[in-house]
Amino acid sequence: MVMTVSLNEQEFERIRRALDEVGSDRRKEFFKRVGQGLRADYQMGFRRSTAPDGTKWKPVQRGGQPLRDTRRLQESIRARFSHLRAEVGTNVKYGPAHQDGVNKSVKIRTHTRVVNKAFGRPLRFPVAQTVGAHNRKMNIEKREFLGIYAPQERKIVQIFDRYMSSIDGVERSGLA
Repeated sequence: MVMTVSLNEQEFERIRRALDEVGSDRRKEFFKRVGQGLRADYQMGFRRSTAPDGTKWKPVQRGGQPLRDTRRLQESIRARFSHLRAEVGTNVKYGPAHQDGVNKSVKIRTHTRVVNKAFGRPLRFPVAQTVGAHNRKMNIEKREFLGIYAPQERKIVQIFDRYMSSIDGVERSGLA
């Protein structure tokens, strides 16, 4: 799952023009920094239980932090980059369900469940139980963890200004 977004056209047109002047090798380094910066920002959102725009996620019924039980989704956030763009996303199948929320009925296939406990006590020997096919109602709250909003736009502009000032002979944009 990769987010594609449009940013503030004027600011980012100036950034694009400045990057065109520095050449593709240097552009790749800029997009690498953007991808790494956004990845860190999104992972911080998991720790704070907030969406990229700063809104708090709805608490979970089981207690604890939302989307942090196994940390699989958080750890799957990856950044890819080239001399043309940066992409930040996840390849976890259930990522879109949490990003957008889900309220639907799904079909569960026949499967085998291993029972290790009964009445709160461990069993001497695990018991395999076949569970028949059935429908299950899924209701997953929307907990957006990817996206570009004002905080991410500011971060991209800051990365750009720091990057351009690190290149000899190139003026800062003055956008931040």
